[in-house]
Amino acid sequence: MRPHKGRLEIENNNITAKRLGHAAGALKGKGLDGLLLSDIKNIRYVSGFTGSSAYALITGAGSFFLTDQRYATQIKSEVRGFTKTIVYKKALDAILGLISGLKIKRLGFEGANLSFDSYKKIKDAIAGIRLVSASGAIEGLRATKDDGELVLIQKAIEIAEAGFREIELCIGRGVVERDAAIEREFAMRRAGAEDKAFETIVASGQRGAMPHGSATGKRIKKGELVVVDAGARFSGYNSDMTRTYCCGRADRERKKVFDAVLSAQQRAIEKVRSGVGAKEVDRAARDHIRKAGYGKYFCHGTGHGVGLDVHERPSIGPASDDVLEDGMVITIEPGIYIPGLGGVRIEDMVMVDGGGCVVLTKSTREMTCL
Repeated sequence: MRPHKGRLEIENNNITAKRLGHAAGALKGKGLDGLLLSDIKNIRYVSGFTGSSAYALITGAGSFFLTDQRYATQIKSEVRGFTKTIVYKKALDAILGLISGLKIKRLGFEGANLSFDSYKKIKDAIAGIRLVSASGAIEGLRATKDDGELVLIQKAIEIAEAGFREIELCIGRGVVERDAAIEREFAMRRAGAEDKAFETIVASGQRGAMPHGSATGKRIKKGELVVVDAGARFSGYNSDMTRTYCCGRADRERKKVFDAVLSAQQRAIEKVRSGVGAKEVDRAARDHIRKAGYGKYFCHGTGHGVGLDVHERPSIGPASDDVLEDGMVITIEPGIYIPGLGGVRIEDMVMVDGGGCVVLTKSTREMTCL
C-alpha cells in the first residue's frame, strides 16, 4: 500500500513540475501546439492555484497563467512553473495575444467547459488556427492520485466519518431530517472541513427510494430506514460515503434488502484491482442484486472517482470504458430503491492498489439500529 501519512503541506514545486510534464506529454500525444485550460479544477491541479478565476495555457514554448488583480498576492505563493500575468481587462483578450505571439496553429481547449462565445472569439480572431476539443486530457491525469493527494483525501474521509458519528447520536424517532443533516455538517466543520462536499442527503422511510433525496422537514419514524449520504472537502479534496440506518428494529423485509446491498458491495470491492475494467466491478454488484430479485430497483452506477471533484474519472458503471489503475480512488455504492418501502445504499471509498484495493473508509458497513 502506498503511504497515506505525512505532512499536509506538500512541496508545490515538485508536484507542479511533475503534473506539468504529464500535461505537456498529453499535448504532444494529441499533436497540439498548445492546450488552453479554462476548468478551474484542472487549473488548480496543474498550477496549485486555489482561486476561482483564471486561464492556463500550456505550450511547448512554456506555460502561462493569467488571472485578475484580486489574486496578485495569492499567485506569488501558490503558482509555480508558469509565467504569470495579471490581467486588468478581459482575460480572453490577453490569451488571444499569447496564442498569436506563439504562432499556435493547433490549440486544444476544454470543450466541456469553454463557452461557445469564447470559442468563437478565438476562432474569429486568429487566422488559420485549428481548435481541437481536448476534454478529458487533464481529467485523465487526475484519475490516479499521487501521495500528496491521498493524504488530503484521507483527511477528508476522516472528517466525514466524524460527521457520521455525530449523526448516529441524533437520529431517532421524531427527529427532523434537516436537523440531523445540520448537526452532521456542524460536526464536519468542527473537525476541520473547509466545506461539505455536496448537499447532505438524509432520506427516511419512503423518501429513501429517491437516490438523491435531500434532507427535508420530514420527521423520522420508528422502523424506518434512513439513508445518509455526505462528504467533506478538505484543502480542495473531497470524500463521499453513505450509510443506511434503521430507526429502531428493522423488519425482515428491510433487513433482506440491506443484506442484498451489503453483499453486492462486498462482491464489487473484491473485484477491484489494477487492470480490471470498471464495468466488471459494476457487473459484480449488479448481478448479485439481480439474482436477489431486486435488479429493477438498482438505478445508478456502482461508483465513481473522487478527488478535486466529487464525481470524476473513472466511472464505475455498465457502460464505462475505464480501466482501473493503481492510485485511483473510487466509491463503491450499490443501492436498492423500492417505491413505498424505502431505500438502502452503502458507499465506501477505496484505493486501487496492486493486486486489489484498500478500503479507505473505516466505519462499520453493518446495519446500525438507532
